[in-house]
Formats: sequence, structure tokens, C-alpha cells
Amino acid sequence: MYPVHAEKVVITEWVAEDPRAWERARRLAAAFGSPEAPVVSAEELAALARERAWREDAGVRTGAARTHPVPDVVLNAFTFDPAVLAARNEAYPELRVWGLTGGGAWSYRDSSVSRRTQGCVCQSAWEIHGAYGCLHACAYCHVGRVLNIMTNLESLAEHLEAFMAEHPELKLYKFDNQTDTICFEPEYGASRVMVELFARQRDRFLMLYTKSANVERLLELDHRGQTLISWSLSARTGASLIEKGTPSMEARIAAMRACQDAGYGVRARLSPICPVADWRREGTELIEALFASVKPDLLTLDVLGWMNARQMMAAMDLSLFERRFRDFVLEKAKETPGPHRKHLFPHAWRAEILRHYVSEIRRVSPTTPVSICMETVEMWDELGADLGMTPDHYACCCGPTSVPGHPLLRAQAA
Repeated sequence: MYPVHAEKVVITEWVAEDPRAWERARRLAAAFGSPEAPVVSAEELAALARERAWREDAGVRTGAARTHPVPDVVLNAFTFDPAVLAARNEAYPELRVWGLTGGGAWSYRDSSVSRRTQGCVCQSAWEIHGAYGCLHACAYCHVGRVLNIMTNLESLAEHLEAFMAEHPELKLYKFDNQTDTICFEPEYGASRVMVELFARQRDRFLMLYTKSANVERLLELDHRGQTLISWSLSARTGASLIEKGTPSMEARIAAMRACQDAGYGVRARLSPICPVADWRREGTELIEALFASVKPDLLTLDVLGWMNARQMMAAMDLSLFERRFRDFVLEKAKETPGPHRKHLFPHAWRAEILRHYVSEIRRVSPTTPVSICMETVEMWDELGADLGMTPDHYACCCGPTSVPGHPLLRAQAA
């Protein structure tokens, strides 16, 4: 696990209901520097949430919220009894965020909502979770000062097998977009539990989602080709100055290569692309470095967003931005802020960035499939022909059917 020391570590009392979870929780507590972490009731956890102001960070970006490099840690366990969850939610409103009551083993990504409320093209899918919060401190992220880690992973796997039987249409299971579980290995053991679960599947695939280079234990696992690993990659300035606490661009690419050599399918989201002062040169450098070492089956592109101008100004060092982007944010911040949306920067500017990345990928690796993430119909109209995809038929890193054998991925596989 990353070498960290958390100021506050607690274990919820329902962890003790599962000996496997209890052993994992104690192992993690020691790794976080608290081998004698106290066991707390729901009432005590709610009091701690008030004392440590965890809910105050809801909606605040990490760059503005996190004052300590390591968040507080709750070693928790999923509760699969709806009645117990309902009672906790009713009694302790302070715990209704980030799965603190023990819920949230999976969640539904509804593309109709993103299309209606944000104008974004996405694909509906179920996603599975193991934790909420992160040891990385990416300025743009939405995780704050608490890290809620679920420890009864064997129970999650058992429930997930029944869940998969109910959803035969879902071929790719993303784990996890609310955290970076690979940071916690090998003490957590989530990679082993999930990889071994999917190694037994025939037409369903696990997708581990990460920025980490902590992949040594992954190389030992018998994944049988049923696990894909998707890295979130950023160019040099973003990786070093915006995504604080993350491995370097080079370290992530080296981790991808190691996993590719171990037989894993690898792919990458170049995301979020931050409009730093030299974003063109840095983007080219990233793409050339990536393809010099790795053969990803798919790349997805995404420009920085999900904030209004005031949020971005509070969370990020705008002095790193190209002047027009910086001036745009500062000017927009003078306006009365509305709810944050996916897209802050104008269409033409996002298209300029995306076109540069697509053209450079095509120059270096002409056959690699490239998609765009959570972009507008208008952007698809502009770039779809270059991508060879449409908003109704595309592959992307976490698409529910974007697995080996997908028609838009076969050319690269060949």
C-alpha cells in the first residue's frame, strides 16, 4: 500500500459480523498507522462525521477541500439487508453520503439523465464499488476528507454473481470510479477477490480503473484474460502539479507495460485533459511515450470540466493554464454561479484540444480506436467521422459492451 499515515482511523462495528472482513480491516488499520483503531457504532460514526465535518465537503473539489494530505479512514462493510440500511439512513442523516451506512455496492449510470441534464452522450451501465475516497489528491476531483473502505469483499463477490445473472446485457464491470483500489494493495486484497471472480466468467469482464503504478501484486494473479485495466493518464504538468500524490506519467505507462506483459488487456483515458500553457506539446509527448511502450486496445479523451468557474478557481492553480483559458475562468467566476455542468469551456476550444489529440494518436498509431467521453451531440457531429464512431454506436473505456470482440475493437486486436 502507499506509505501513508491517517490522523483518524475507525472500524464500524458491523465489520465484525464477517471474520474475513474483520481480518482485512485490522490489516488495513495497521497499514494506515492505527493498529489499535477503535470500533464504532453507527451513532458514534455519525458523531465523528459531525466532528470532522465530512459532509461539508460534498460538492467541493479536492483542491479546495483537503487540508491534510491523507483523509480520515472508515473501515466499513457492505450491508445487503435493505431494512437495516433504511433504518440507519433514517436514524443517522450524517451518514447518507459516500456509502457510510454500508450501502452502495453498485450504482446505475443512467445515460438518459446525463443527456437530459448535461447534454452529454454516455452509455448506461451498472458499476460496482469497493470504497469511496482516494489517497491521490487530484485538484479537480470530488472526493474530500474521508475514505470509506468496504472490507467484506468476499460477500460482495458472492452477491455480485447473483447480480450478474440478472443483467446478462452487461459485459464490462467497472471497479471502481469512486476510488483507486490499487493504491491499497496488497493489504486490501480487492484485486485478488475481483480478478478471481471474473476469471471464472466466460463473457463478462472486470475493468480495474486506476492512476496507480502499484501493480506488482496484479502481475501474480491468474486473470485468464477476463480483466482489463484502464489507466487515467495525464500529460506531464497535470500528472505532477495537478494530480498531486499520483505516480508520474512515465510510472503509469511503465505500469501499463508490466500489466500488458502479464497478459492483461490495457486501455487508457487521457483524462481530464487540462489546458495548461503548453498543452499541445505535452499532449504529443504523452501520446508518443504511451505508444513507445504500450499497445492499448482503446483510448478515450475527455477535457477538464464538471465544475463551474468559481469551483475551478478555488480548486486549481490557474497560473498553470494557457492564458485564454485562465482569463475565461476568471471572467466567468464574476458571474452568478449556476449548478456545475460537465462543460465549462466553449465548444470550439474543446474541439481544438480533442482534434489535436486525435490527430496525434492517428499519426503515431493509426489503427487504435479513439472515443470521446461525456461529450455533447454537437461534438460527436463534429468529430464522429474522424473517430469512425457515432453517438449511437461507439466503444469507450468503460462502455458496458466495450470488451474483446466488440466490432469497433476487432481491427486493433487483429
